[in-house]
Amino acid sequence: MNEVKLLETHGPNGPDLSDEALHAARTRLLAEISAAATAVPYSTRSALLSRLGAVRPGRRQLLARLALAGAGLAAVAATAVAVMPEASQQHATRPPVTADGPPRTRPAVPARIKLVAVTAPEFPYALPSLGKPTFTADPGGPIMAVYLAPDGSDVVLTSGTGNEGQPMRGERDISVDGRPGRIISISDVSGAAASVQLTWERRPDEWVMIVGNGRHASVEAVLQLARQVVDQPQRLAFKVAVGLVPDGWKLGGFKDGGSIISYRDPANPDLDLHVQWTPKPDTAPDSRIEGFETARTVTVNKRPARLVQATQFWRLTAPLSDGSGFTLMTPRSFTPDQVLAVANSIRLSRT
Repeated sequence: MNEVKLLETHGPNGPDLSDEALHAARTRLLAEISAAATAVPYSTRSALLSRLGAVRPGRRQLLARLALAGAGLAAVAATAVAVMPEASQQHATRPPVTADGPPRTRPAVPARIKLVAVTAPEFPYALPSLGKPTFTADPGGPIMAVYLAPDGSDVVLTSGTGNEGQPMRGERDISVDGRPGRIISISDVSGAAASVQLTWERRPDEWVMIVGNGRHASVEAVLQLARQVVDQPQRLAFKVAVGLVPDGWKLGGFKDGGSIISYRDPANPDLDLHVQWTPKPDTAPDSRIEGFETARTVTVNKRPARLVQATQFWRLTAPLSDGSGFTLMTPRSFTPDQVLAVANSIRLSRT
């Protein structure tokens, strides 16, 4: 897309955004906001984010954006959707990069990998009064249930953490039915409360967090919502399901409606694998892959696929039964057979 086309499509005189586009943008923004309280340190982020140059804003920066979410989310949505609207997402020419460590520093003797069956990821809580949520998760962060409202009074429900370090400015202790918690309000430019974040110990050593926006941006509203949280495991709907992952690895994050999924080693967050669903199989030339070394044609689920060995990772692209495709990225510490085993375990999700 050239500069003129970009301005015509996403500039100030461009067409109005669709409801679907606003929905997607709002979900992504709220996910960023909610992840603030549990953001992982820079030093433990995956090699994917580090090598792509992504800088995760600090907790204070993201909490400050709560006011932005309540006061002017539609304006933010225009920028967010212009980056990657899911409805028009094309297959990536440079998919996520997974590495065994910093460039050119792979372990001389990689740890042994044992593949095991993985159960379908679930979210443990629900707010039945708010309807059906959208789920998202930042890399290394918790799963978040996002309850979108037409008037922007969105609610985020996720797992939280106990008190760590100094409280934030404006944060205060609060009791939720006799259980300890903490709460903080973020104001918009007019001084009105735009968002309120409540974190409380729902059960011993089980912390839950709620972020309320719009009409839910009050102490009374979030306390009322907290009392409505129920135990209700909900299966996460991804574009594809991954059947095998290394033993001990956990769901590391997902986005774009479950079209990108990652699993990571909790003991070494720099080790992770990624699966990216695409509307059509990725046919980008092998030579465009960073650190390309060799490539060969293989068979995945009885269909031809492409396996590329790069300096820091393995990359496999394959078609799916409905004509779509996926790209699998794993560390180089995987053997080729293990890459193929994971690829053969990937199926379209049943909806």
